[in-house]
Amino acid sequence: MRALWTLALSGLWFADARRSSTPKERGPRKAPRPPHHHNATTWGPLQQALDGWLLTENFGLVVGNASGKPLLSYTHGNFSLHTVVETASTSKWPIAMMFAGMVDDGTISSLDALASDYVPWWSKDTSCQNASACDAKGNVTVRQLLSFTSGFDDGDTAGGGGGDDDDGSTCLDDEHYLLGYDACARETYNLYNLSGAPGATWTYNSLHLQLMGAVAHHASGLGIQAIVDKYLRKAYGLNETWCGGPSNPRNPEMAVCLQTTGADYQKFLAAQLTASVLSPAMVAESEKSHNDFDKGGYQLYGLYGFGHFLECFDSADGFTDACAAAQVHADPGAYGYYPLIDRRHGYYLQLVAYETNEFYPRSGIPEYLRQLVKPLVDAVMRGDDPSSNEQRFEHHTAEFNGLSMVDVNYITDCFVNPKHCE
Repeated sequence: MRALWTLALSGLWFADARRSSTPKERGPRKAPRPPHHHNATTWGPLQQALDGWLLTENFGLVVGNASGKPLLSYTHGNFSLHTVVETASTSKWPIAMMFAGMVDDGTISSLDALASDYVPWWSKDTSCQNASACDAKGNVTVRQLLSFTSGFDDGDTAGGGGGDDDDGSTCLDDEHYLLGYDACARETYNLYNLSGAPGATWTYNSLHLQLMGAVAHHASGLGIQAIVDKYLRKAYGLNETWCGGPSNPRNPEMAVCLQTTGADYQKFLAAQLTASVLSPAMVAESEKSHNDFDKGGYQLYGLYGFGHFLECFDSADGFTDACAAAQVHADPGAYGYYPLIDRRHGYYLQLVAYETNEFYPRSGIPEYLRQLVKPLVDAVMRGDDPSSNEQRFEHHTAEFNGLSMVDVNYITDCFVNPKHCE
């Protein structure tokens, strides 16, 4: 057991966070260029530490800035940044911004347009002000679908709207659904109720983006895969990315559909960082918190923008001032993929992992590796050269430490006893 603890702690020499179980017209702040040239020597201590990480076998790490070119591209084990991986919830950010692009180019009139303005089978009744007593679905807007504040809930939700709870199998489970995407979206709309008022309720599920796909389809006249091709793949220059796989299924589950590579996903992050595909105003809207009403409660990942979190990792104190000041936007996924943009320091980072099948119980571990890596990346991006200050970067420096015993226990337990984390 002592050897196992030594194994678990061998990589944990720098850390950042703890865990227990702009106005529209201004646009985002321009990402600053780093203050000095980053070379192999600059990143050497981080690469050496990653080489010694024993708890995730295959992964990659990419860091880039406003130049559009990666400053660091690192891989570990039998892995490449062109390895195709499923992303699960890490799909949500690019898919949400794909739909936002249809507002940006005028295909959809406004973020505050009603879904019923475009979808013929959507209720046009906006009179209901109590979602628990009557059908309030007619009040749902595009903004609410993109920020998961529409009120649609896939649990056992009573109330108006005529929906039932999920019986375990729906058309969402069938990417080749014979009746097609719009028919499944309509079935989904009819199946589920709202758990609260649109705009005042946040729920994390696949329903919002699936229904947004119906809005996009009726607004544009395009099929869902044609929308993906125009507004995601071609818009961001992605050539190793599919929604549902290379077969382009007719009914992909949008919130978890992307298969991609680290090389492709970094193009999206770079474009989001620099607002080079969508307008600065749209990027700024996407990065606002849309569920401040949840600010005081426990935060697993933080508040929510369009398809991503305003990061406040595992915070029992709610969304803190420190989290707000950090200005980190992130979209972690179930298999360990963890992309983020740091607005304060002007860079993007992605930890590319794919812990699946027998390694799925370890899929939570890369989240902690991200927490360990980022403080050193922050220091490098500020211009603090680790090659000239080994005492600071290679020892127990307080700035790089922060994981608790609970965190280490969780990481070790998942590695040693994977059945505990299935």
